[in-house]
Parts: sequence; C-alpha cells; structure tokens
Amino acid sequence: MRALLALALLTASCAAPHGSARVSVTELAAPEGPKVLCVVAHPDDETVFAGTLFKTATHLGGACDILLITNGEGGFKYSTLAERIYGLELTEEEVGRAHLPRIRREEFLEGCRYLGVRDALFLNQQDHRYSQDPGEVLDTDVWELTKVELAIDRALREGDYDFVLCHLPIPTTHGHHQAATILALRAVKRMDRASRPVLFGATTNALMQFTELPGYLEARAVEGPVHVFDRTQPFGHRDKLDYRVVVNWVIAAHKSQGTMQLAMSKGERERFFVLDTGTEGAHEKAAAWFEALKEPQFPKKVYGASAGTNASTN
Repeated sequence: MRALLALALLTASCAAPHGSARVSVTELAAPEGPKVLCVVAHPDDETVFAGTLFKTATHLGGACDILLITNGEGGFKYSTLAERIYGLELTEEEVGRAHLPRIRREEFLEGCRYLGVRDALFLNQQDHRYSQDPGEVLDTDVWELTKVELAIDRALREGDYDFVLCHLPIPTTHGHHQAATILALRAVKRMDRASRPVLFGATTNALMQFTELPGYLEARAVEGPVHVFDRTQPFGHRDKLDYRVVVNWVIAAHKSQGTMQLAMSKGERERFFVLDTGTEGAHEKAAAWFEALKEPQFPKKVYGASAGTNASTN
C-alpha cells in the first residue's frame, strides 16, 4: 500500500491540469436556440440541471457551456469503489488530491458529451475542503479570485448568453456552491443592464424555498414563479422512457464520486429560482424558455409484428 502511495505521488506532477482552458466538447456552428452558461464549483455539479441542458442542446438547438471553477480533488473521501477502476488508492488524501484533478476532468467531459454541451471552461482552482461557509473561498486566497472573476466576466462578454445556471445558494449546501453562485451574480451585475442574462439558482429539492442568503443578501430571489423542468416527461415506444435516463448517464460518468451514484433516478424536477441581477423581463424570458422545453422532442414511431408482440402502441 505504501509503495502504491509512493508511486502515485511520484507521478503526480504530470497528473493534474494546470492553468485555465476552454475545451470544445460538441461542435456547434450556429446555435438556433438559447445560449446558456453554467457556473459551478465542482465536476458533477452540472447534474442538477442535466435535463434542462440536454433538451436545450438537443431539441432547441441551443449552445450550452459550463464554467467549472475547481478541480474537485476534495472529493477523495468518496472514491472507495473507484480505486479498483483507476488502480490508485484515491481515498488516501495525498493520492486523491494528486490524481483526482485529471480523473474528474475526464469524468466531467464524458458527462458533458452525453448532454450535448458545447464548451467546457476549466479554471482549475483548489477544491480545498467541504464547508458550508462561502467565506472560506470568497474572503481568502484559496481561490485566485481575480482570475476567477475575470474568467467569468470574459465568458459572459464573449458568450452573449441568454441564461446563466448556478446552484441555489442555500446556507446548508457546500460553501463552494454558494460562492460560485455569488461570483456569477456579481459578474452579471457588472454587465450593462441591457445585455444582462437571466440568472437562476437551481435545485432538485421539491420542498426547497428560497428568498435570500443570510450573510450575502445580494443573493436573493426575484418575486415570481419557480420555473420547472420535468425530468419525467415521457417519450419513446409506449412512453417508456424519460429524461431521467440521460441524467443517470451523467451521474454514472462520475465514478470517482460514490455518493453521486446514489442520486440515480432521484429528483424528478429541476426547479429554477430567478435571482435578482436587475435583468429586465427576467421571468418573461424564463417562462418562454421553459415553455419551449415542454415541447415533445421525439416523434412517435409505428412498428409492425416483426418488432414483437409489444410493438403495438395500444
């Protein structure tokens, strides 16, 4: 075991990515639908809005990009089952922190391909530890805040996005989630009012309510409806399929994070709270998008007896 640890540390210098980077995931010449940017803290955070991203990209012809702030190396504690897959003792902190940036990057890109994500933007900041305090990164030098802020500003400026998706910033979630949302909100507010996208805080918790984040009152919801993407929209032969299948594919890609796998087929609805950025007509724009996401995506097909006794649509 010690020999394995020594080998892992010896090769760590070439294991982790360095510097920020934009990676093209899906070629998309001219998007016809909404342009969406997700700003998230960790690889696997995109699963909260996976159904929305998939249908926006594949049905509405939208351009969906994800800006990922950290490498996710803080998730080493949940890598027990992945040790056999990757041949590394990832639950040993030194090994996990050395190798998870590379592993989780590959897992993340796999999930992005399933979703039809256009570009992934990696900022490669430190995933230092779990805490529910966003101040651990907003008020310290754990993250290179100037670099992160400039990267979000540049992405917004160059992407001309209609919508920005983040995690709902509630005080009982990971402080990194709260911090990523706060940084995205501040960046949108730095834009000219006429060009600001609609910013959402998302959750799959059916009971979650939100008005504002204590301690960071700038993060507050605009009064109005909660916009919903229903993952259980049926399609396929005899309506046997729904969008939870795609969400499960994305969850399965994150094999280094064992607890993620327990979210399979849970969270039937993605719920989006409009956050206050001073964006004009935010709820109206959101309503039009989510109404379009209710459209049937896949045409019904008719099969004959050669397809089996279950071929009839009756």
